[in-house]
Amino acid sequence: MTRTVFLLVLVFLFSGCQNKPKNDVVELKESQTADTQIDTLVKDVSYILAANYFVKNTVNQLDNPKIETAEKFNEIFGMATTMGKDGKPTEIDFSKQFVIALILPETDLLTTIKPISLKKNNNEITFNYSLEVGAKQTFTSRPSLAIVVDKTENGNVTLKEVK
Repeated sequence: MTRTVFLLVLVFLFSGCQNKPKNDVVELKESQTADTQIDTLVKDVSYILAANYFVKNTVNQLDNPKIETAEKFNEIFGMATTMGKDGKPTEIDFSKQFVIALILPETDLLTTIKPISLKKNNNEITFNYSLEVGAKQTFTSRPSLAIVVDKTENGNVTLKEVK
């Protein structure tokens, strides 16, 4: 019996004294730090939807989705005020905000633009969206979406459809 206890104690001592290489831990910490640095470079940007605006018939295509002045915005969009609580167009203060606009070609299919996310990586802002295409309509429409972003989040804007 004492022999068994003595052998068990020796086994525990030898297993407790094993010298594991610490390289795995160091490499893991370095890779976690690199992943964290990559994650901190890409950040979510808050925005609000610009409601009750329509695309003017004179607009064919946008050169740049980023609109920084009221004059440029008013060349592209008109106000679509309606009755009711939420009938007023969203107020935009171009001294503190800018607009990202997405305008699709005219279509006779019911098309909805759904915002997914707005991400910033260094000086690049990416607006991710999806399209929901529905049934054929008896008329044509021009699907559009405009979001309002704070000017502190300045950068080059890219639109990206997520399928």
